[in-house]
Order: sequence, then C-alpha cells, then structure tokens
Amino acid sequence: MRAAEVIREARLRAGLSQHELAARSGRDRSVIARWEQGTVAPSLETLVEIVRACGFDLPLELIPHEPGPDPRLVASLAATPERRLAAMLRARSGETAFDPFALIGLLERHQVRYVLVGALACVLHGASGPAERLAIVPARRGGNEERLEAALAGVERSQGEIVVVADPPGTRGGYDDLRRAATREPIGNGLRPLVASLADLARILAAGGQATDQPTLRELRRLSELQRSTPTRRCAR
Repeated sequence: MRAAEVIREARLRAGLSQHELAARSGRDRSVIARWEQGTVAPSLETLVEIVRACGFDLPLELIPHEPGPDPRLVASLAATPERRLAAMLRARSGETAFDPFALIGLLERHQVRYVLVGALACVLHGASGPAERLAIVPARRGGNEERLEAALAGVERSQGEIVVVADPPGTRGGYDDLRRAATREPIGNGLRPLVASLADLARILAAGGQATDQPTLRELRRLSELQRSTPTRRCAR
C-alpha cells in the first residue's frame, strides 16, 4: 500500500478535506495534494505524522515477507471483468437468487445513476467471491432518487436483491466522491456499470472495520500492488 493511498484513506475516513488536513497538520494543501497524487512521497516520519493528524495511527512492525505474487491473483488480474464475473457465477452455490445482469439491466433501463460497490465490485476487479447481492451508491439529485425507486419496484424475487448504500464508510459525499475514480467495466450482455475503484473499495472495507472483510481487503491491496508492477492489457473504458 503506497503512502498516497494511506494518506487519502486516512483523510477521507476522518471526514476531512485537504484544506482541513492542511490546517491540522501545519502543511500546505498543495503538498498534501501532491502526496495523494503520488507525485512525491513523504518520509516515513511525516507519513506517521499526517496519519495521526487524521486521528489514526500507523503501527510499524516487521512481518515475514511473502516472496512473489499470488498466482491466483495474477491470473485474475489478467482476466477481463466479464470473465471474472462468469467464473464467480459458475462457482456460486445457488442457495440465493442473484442475477446481476437482470438487476443492472433494470437500473440501466430506468437510467439510474450509481456507482457499484460491495462484493460484486470487488469481484469485477479480481477479488474472490462470492457476491450475493447488488450494492450501489446512487446519485441524489436530478430526479435520480425517483428513477431508483421505480427501478427497485420492478425487482423480481428471482433476480435477487439491490442494496442501496447512500454513504459508504470512509467516503466523503458518497456518489460524488466515488464516481471520480470509478470506471465503466464491461461485464457482458452489453452492460458497462460504473464500478468503484480498487482504492475506494479498499478504504470502504477498511473504514467498515468488519473482521469478515479483512481477507477481501488484503486481496484488494495486493491486486493494487500487482496493477502497478505488472503490465496488463486493460479493457477500453
């Protein structure tokens, strides 16, 4: 996990703007912006100082290093979002109804603006599943809430469940925050939902603090490291 991601996650989890963090830390806002962009990196001492200004700590300890990337994650990263979703659906136990194509198609027909989060978003980025429902962060203006309500009324039991998450933990502004780094991912059947970024999904899980989310959080961070170190052919956005 890079210093840029640590600073941005700490700031957003604290609910601070860059200006507010600058005032707390005594640093210039432009410097904080460059740190978050990864243009320059702070020293280790400064990184700890900034994290503490956000109300968190950064424990430092030596742990055994795992040599080489996880082969499963490497293979998953090389696959397309469509193939990742297909593999997850094949592996599902089928105990609960879940048809992501039908649910996303329903939202598209009603022209609902949203960002996809939750387990399905993690799967589309290469994390292991399963996903049992569709979790979305909707826009709150321009008649979008009315369109979402109409779409939810049309969900059939055989299609599964749409979960609306207005303000995911660790975000600042919900939809408006997440859409900045979100990308459209082709999943098949002509559908390209707007999916939250790896970094944003990781900070949502980290801020939630659920023990059951820790394996997925570790996978997301390893995938992020692999993306930076391994040349991959990405789908056109």
